[in-house]
Amino acid sequence: MKVAQPRFEAKAPGGARYRGGLALVLAGVVGLMGSVAMAEDALPPPPTVDAGGLVSPDPLPDSLSLDDMLSLPLAGQYAVVGARSRYERRVAEQQLTRSANRPQISVDGRLRYVEPGDLAAENDQHDDHRAGLSLRQKLFDFGRQHSRESAAEARLQGERLALLAEEKRQRLELLQAYFDVLLADQRYQALNERVAILFIRYDRARDRRELGQTSDYDIAVFERDYQAVMLERARADADRRLSRRHLAEVAGRPEQLPRHLEAPRLDALFEREVPAVGELIETALREDLVLQALRRQRQGSESALAAARSGNLPSVHGEVNADYYTREGATRDPFRAGVYLEFPLFRGGARNAEIGAAQADRMAAVAEMAEREANIRRYATELVEMIRMQQSTAQQRLLALENYAELNFMRNQTLYQMEKAADLGNAMAEMSMARLERMQTTYALAMRWAELALLTNRSLWAVLRGEPQAGAENAREETS
Repeated sequence: MKVAQPRFEAKAPGGARYRGGLALVLAGVVGLMGSVAMAEDALPPPPTVDAGGLVSPDPLPDSLSLDDMLSLPLAGQYAVVGARSRYERRVAEQQLTRSANRPQISVDGRLRYVEPGDLAAENDQHDDHRAGLSLRQKLFDFGRQHSRESAAEARLQGERLALLAEEKRQRLELLQAYFDVLLADQRYQALNERVAILFIRYDRARDRRELGQTSDYDIAVFERDYQAVMLERARADADRRLSRRHLAEVAGRPEQLPRHLEAPRLDALFEREVPAVGELIETALREDLVLQALRRQRQGSESALAAARSGNLPSVHGEVNADYYTREGATRDPFRAGVYLEFPLFRGGARNAEIGAAQADRMAAVAEMAEREANIRRYATELVEMIRMQQSTAQQRLLALENYAELNFMRNQTLYQMEKAADLGNAMAEMSMARLERMQTTYALAMRWAELALLTNRSLWAVLRGEPQAGAENAREETS
């Protein structure tokens, strides 16, 4: 059987011009909406991902300072990328929710061959092709769409705050990794000095044994102490490499490990005034990014609950249709425009399920907020107490230890010059250990201040350096 080729012929010239103009108008609407959608979808470029995973940025420099670390971009760090992906998903969900309230334009058509019946007006016409253009727009739904859009917007803002909080948390972990490398280097240096001292004593003891001036037992004691410190130094040497690997991984740049890290001067932190516990708790409850994100999630759940409760309300939409037929008929209209009402009477229990899910989400958000607030109160109190302890008791301990190490070195130096001491080994080792303890206490205090900065949504630069970083205040204002 031979199928007739489609012939799209205008039976009424005036109607064809009208439909052609309508098609141009609808095409213009489509183009305008596309441009608007592209403008709304404009986002900062996401991290580069290829078939092998994340593409790492430039590696860490061979020499790294605290200022370099505080300014290091973390957009490609794996945890930050994970938070970014959740934010991007919320963006897509918001756009999908908004799309339900935008004009819906569709084109449909068919190619059909028919054998007309005897009563057909055009019983010699076999082509029954059709092309149609439809425009549908929701007009009113008693606030249901507004509630859905409000829920999507609140969840998007919550995920954005969670992204900022994750980046700050990773910055804090990077700071801890930076301090761990410095401490590992200092510990290795102190143990290396200790090994040198014990080796000299062990070697001298072996020489005295050959002269009959010492016993095998004394040699065994020297060798035991020497081998024990050798083992500690080997562990410290391994810690140096492991801590550098951890630093590179946290920074999201595993290709190159930094060899040299500059020790920062943070003595001013011992003199900085500690905020009162009540004031800190009040600020943290207001500024904490995680808590702000949970508040947005609760707002989103409340809006979603309002939308679920209005699920059975009617909706009104308008619809415009332009159709072209190759075979005319009494019920085939070239153009239609109307307003339609939809009133769902029964949805099989879907409304109750939606309400239950929204109530559960709200309950979970409220519980998480209460838990976060409790953790903030406990954490803020702990931070204040730890900072005060390190500024007072721990600092006095350091001053006493450093004073003893210095006086002990001077005493042993005098004895050595008077040839009453064989070497200055113990005094030098104690000075190295005093430096190590100074670094441990200082960096622990710096981490407490950094955690306080994270809790109150302040920049690490401002807290550790006592001065605002370029752009830091603007970044803080974006979260408020």
